[in-house]
Amino acid sequence: MDKKAVDSSASEKHAVNISQPFAALDGRQSSVATGDGVIVESLADADEALAFLENHPRAAEIAVEGNAILEDPKQMKRLLLKIDLTIAPLLACVYFLQFLDKTTLSYTAVMGIRTDTHLARQDYSDLSMLFYIGFLAAEFPTQYIAQRLSRLSLYLGINIMLWGVVLACHAACNNFAGLAVCRTLLGVFESCVAPILVLIIAMWYKKSEQGRRVSWFYVCNSLTQIVGGAVAYGVSFAHSRFASWRIFYVAIGAFTVVMGALVALLLPDSPVKAKRFTDAEKVAALLRVKDNQRYVEGSTFVQIRLLESSQNALTLFSGTQNARLKRDQIFETFKDVRVWFVSLCTLLSSIPNGGISNFSSILLTTFGYSSKEALIMSMPTGAIGVVFVLFSGWLSDKLRDRSVVMLVCVIPTILAAGLMIGLDPNGVPKNKAGLLGASFLTGTFGAAFMLLLAWNASNIAGHSKKVTANAMTLVSFAVGNILGTQTFQDKQKPGYISGKISILATLAALCFVVVLLRLMNDRLNKQNKRKLAEMSEQEKEILKDKMTFADKTDRDNPFFIYTH
Repeated sequence: MDKKAVDSSASEKHAVNISQPFAALDGRQSSVATGDGVIVESLADADEALAFLENHPRAAEIAVEGNAILEDPKQMKRLLLKIDLTIAPLLACVYFLQFLDKTTLSYTAVMGIRTDTHLARQDYSDLSMLFYIGFLAAEFPTQYIAQRLSRLSLYLGINIMLWGVVLACHAACNNFAGLAVCRTLLGVFESCVAPILVLIIAMWYKKSEQGRRVSWFYVCNSLTQIVGGAVAYGVSFAHSRFASWRIFYVAIGAFTVVMGALVALLLPDSPVKAKRFTDAEKVAALLRVKDNQRYVEGSTFVQIRLLESSQNALTLFSGTQNARLKRDQIFETFKDVRVWFVSLCTLLSSIPNGGISNFSSILLTTFGYSSKEALIMSMPTGAIGVVFVLFSGWLSDKLRDRSVVMLVCVIPTILAAGLMIGLDPNGVPKNKAGLLGASFLTGTFGAAFMLLLAWNASNIAGHSKKVTANAMTLVSFAVGNILGTQTFQDKQKPGYISGKISILATLAALCFVVVLLRLMNDRLNKQNKRKLAEMSEQEKEILKDKMTFADKTDRDNPFFIYTH
C-alpha cells in the first residue's frame, strides 16, 4: 500500500464521529501510528478521565459545550478562576497547618517545654528527629493507600483531623516518652500532604501554571513563621495554671481538626469528581491541560477542537487518576536516574531544613536575644521566605526554568551559614546585628524545595510513577530532616558549629546536583525530538491524541518535554 493510501486510511480512522467526539483520545483503538496496536488494553489501564469522556451519556453535547469554553477567552478565564478558588485556599491552609504544626516544637522550646518535661542532653534533637521517623515509615504506605482509595480529599482530610488531635495531645505530656509518641504519630499523619498536593497540581494545571500555584501553597510555610511567632509571643504572656506552651498546643490542634473536616468536605478528588463543576467545565478542565506543551513551542493559545481532528493539540497531559497500581511504572521509576537525582536534591535541601526549622529560635537566643525576643525575631525570616517563594514561583514560570531560580534561592542561605560560622564559631557572638541578618537570610532556601515539587509535577507522567516518585522524594525529605536534627549536638551548644557547617556544605552540593539534573533533562528532550523526526505528520497527530489519557509515563511519551 502506498503512502497516500496509508494516509487516507489513517485519516478515515481519525475522523471524528459526532456520536463519539472523544474517540480520537481512546488509546484502546488501533492506528497506523501505533503499528495497528493499542496504547492501553482497557479503561482500567487508562486514566479515569478517559472513562468519564467515553462513557458519558451526553458526550456529544458536553463536547460542544466544553469546546465553547475553551474557545472563549472570557469563559476560560472564569474557569481558571473557579479552579483557583476551589483548590488554592484549601491547599494553602493545609500547607500552612502542616508546617506550623510540625514546627510548634521550635516555638515551645523557648516557652518552657524543655524544663516542664525534663528534657536533657540530646532529648530535644531526638524529639525533632522522631517526627521524621514517623514521616519516613508512613511515606510509601500512605501514598499507595491514597491511590487505591482514589479519594484524595477524604483521605487527606482524615489525616489532618488525626494529626490535629495528636497535636493537642502534646499539651498532656509531662516527659520525653509522651512527647516521643506524639511527635512520631504527628509525622505519620502529616506524611501524605506534599505528594497529594503534587498529584492535585498535575491534575488541574498546565505546566506553565504549576510553578506559580505551588508557590501559593508553599508560601504558607513562611507565613507560619510570621503567624506562629506572633501567636507564640502572645501566648507567652498568658498567666494561668496551664503553662503557655500547653495552651498553644491545644489552640493550634483544635483549629487543625476544623480545617481537616473542611478539606474532606470541600476539596474535589479530581476534575472528574468535582461536584461544583458542570460536565462541560469538567471537559474543559481536563482538555485544557492537554495543551501543556504549547508554551515550549512558543505558540499562542492553541484551540482544542473536539469536533475536528486535533491537529494543534500537543499532548503532554500527565494524567488525573488511575486506581490501578502498575508494576511496570513502579519499576521504571526506580530505574529513572532523574528521579534519584531529584531525591538527592531533596535530601541535600532537607538537611539544613531539619536543623533550621527546629533550632532557629534556640539559635537566636545563643546570639544574645531573650526567649520572647527570639519569638518575635523569627517573624522577619518568614517575611523574607514569603517574598522569595512568591518571586521564585513567578520567575520560574516566566523564564520556564526551575533550576536557575533554585540556585538564586539557595545562594543567600549559603552566605548566611558562612556568616554564622565566621561571626559565632564557638558560641561567643562577635556581631549581634550581623548574626541577626544571617538568621533572616536563612528564609530564602525554602523556596528551593517548593521548586523541586514543581519539578516533580512538571517532569513525571504516569499515575503510578508519580506516586512512587513522590514517595521517594518525601522519603529523601524525611531522611534529610532526620540527619539535619542530629547535626545540632547538645554537647556543642551554644555554638552548634557542626550544624552550621552542614548547612553550608549540603547547600553547596545541592547547587552542583541541580546543574547535573538540568543537563539530563536537556538530553532527554533532544532524544524525544529525534524520535518525532522519524514519524510522519499523520502518525504524530494520531499518536499524540491517543497518548492523552492513556496513563503512560513520560519516558513512553515522545511528545513529553521536560522542564529545566
